[in-house]
Amino acid sequence: MANEEFLARVPIFANCTPKEIEAIVAVAQESGFQGGQIIVTQGTPGQAFYLILSGRVEIIRDGQSLGAFGPGDFFGEMSLLDQAPRSATIRALEPTLCLMLSSWDFKALLEQYPSIAVKLLEVLSRRLRVADERLGR
Repeated sequence: MANEEFLARVPIFANCTPKEIEAIVAVAQESGFQGGQIIVTQGTPGQAFYLILSGRVEIIRDGQSLGAFGPGDFFGEMSLLDQAPRSATIRALEPTLCLMLSSWDFKALLEQYPSIAVKLLEVLSRRLRVADERLGR
């Protein structure tokens, strides 16, 4: 499956046009990780979004395993907008290939394609409303 197809399935990019998806993929980089390798560390500043193309990763928070992600899953989406500390450590369980998008490349892309920002805000707003409703219950 092409990187464009993977990226178009990510909820925060699902409403982007094919041209916008192509522009995002053009600035993204494929990054490979060996089994056991730490990809991001809890508490460090987030600087990139990762989409898993192949392989599996483990999500670890405060030393506890919370589960695993595989192809098509993603993490670090909030890092595209802020550089807040990572909420979990992500470790490759096996050889893993990710499509990585740095926050600075993404922000530069938004200057060229501001419509991506509007679509991203719509998705984030919906997610915030859902989280707010859950807290209200």
